[in-house]
Amino acid sequence: MGGFCLKLLMIQAWNSDETSYRGKFSELLSYPSLTLAVLYSLIPKGIFEKIDVVDESSQRVNYDKEHYDLVMISFETSSALSAYRHCKAFRERGTYTVCGGYHATALPDEVAEYCDTVIVGPAENAVPEFIRDFTEGVPKPRYCDFNICAANFPIPARDKVTGRKKLKIPAIIANRGCANHCKYCSMTGMWKNDRRPIESVVEEIRSLHTKMLIFYDPNFFGDRNYALALMEAIKPLKVLWAADATADLGYDHELMQAAYESGCRGVLIGMESMNPDSLKSAAKMFYKADKYKEIVDNLHSHGIGVNGCFVLGFDNDTEEELLALPERIEHLGLDLCRFAMLTPYPGTRLFDEFDRDGRITTKNWSLYNQHIAVFLPKNITAERLNEIYRQVWKKAYTWKSVMRRVWGSPLRKTSKVFVLLGANIGFKFLGIDKKYKK
Repeated sequence: MGGFCLKLLMIQAWNSDETSYRGKFSELLSYPSLTLAVLYSLIPKGIFEKIDVVDESSQRVNYDKEHYDLVMISFETSSALSAYRHCKAFRERGTYTVCGGYHATALPDEVAEYCDTVIVGPAENAVPEFIRDFTEGVPKPRYCDFNICAANFPIPARDKVTGRKKLKIPAIIANRGCANHCKYCSMTGMWKNDRRPIESVVEEIRSLHTKMLIFYDPNFFGDRNYALALMEAIKPLKVLWAADATADLGYDHELMQAAYESGCRGVLIGMESMNPDSLKSAAKMFYKADKYKEIVDNLHSHGIGVNGCFVLGFDNDTEEELLALPERIEHLGLDLCRFAMLTPYPGTRLFDEFDRDGRITTKNWSLYNQHIAVFLPKNITAERLNEIYRQVWKKAYTWKSVMRRVWGSPLRKTSKVFVLLGANIGFKFLGIDKKYKK
């Protein structure tokens, strides 16, 4: 097929019906994605005359802007229908199409019906191999290589991807894996525990020339010794940062203090539910919901803010319990809170269980956006659960609640209080009360 005159378009697909994160407050909420930046860094040099990149969360795909020889599309389940539409349009124009991402990894046979090649699993080895085959005119219909090494990860090509309608805080990953195996999580089907060399992480942080950053690790503190060593190494950089954590961090005072001293000012914790039976049913390793208040207080005592995330729709959830969630969350003293509908994503144990039991009500993937029930709950109707979900968001984000969270935060006496205020305001106007069409 030859090289040097080929044109490539890379797309991160977005659910065309989901506009919540495209509003005027999107820059307060939308984290910068590393997907396209990583993919761009994997493309061998000297192959393509032109490489265009489109992040659909803030850009639009133009099928007729010019002819592309190759289009590569990454997408999650909620964006699958958008990705399939792109594949159809580009194939009609004679373009070779490739799909990858979480949905393609979970349902490769389905995805293969819409594109020419499917990338299953991580892209680090599979994409370069595909590009070589493509330029030689012998691309295979499927590529899959989970045998990757974090020591060989390239620096993401952030400068090639738009930052429009995104937080102006760069993101970085030290370990994409997670030792937890929550029933509803699709990450374990994609990533394994694989720690990057600490010097590589430090080098990347230096290259960002930033004073704030976000770690995208599913559980930054999961490997305690690695976390301590990494935090000691980044301390001299004087960078403020936030990361995901599990609730048990709130009992490890040495780890919390080391985090604060290295620049940590916030953690996101998937608390999920105030009902310990719900936490056990989801295979959460920490299920002592009655300890959440103590955990938040401990983190605050070390100067670290807490964003608590909750999921609605577990089998043990009742209407009364869910409606009381905003008051119970207020008692915890969280700095920020967010909610999601329990969603049985393909490739998860939850999906297999619900599908087997006939509890999945639709496979219209565009509805798998964490804002609407796509399954039959046990103690409540799906319609009522949808109503309660929106009521909980609204009640948790009254102006009174927003101000109480912000002024009760350990960040209130720092300049970062404005970041916290912006995030709270952004969630207040997220627009999840929008009626989704079935």
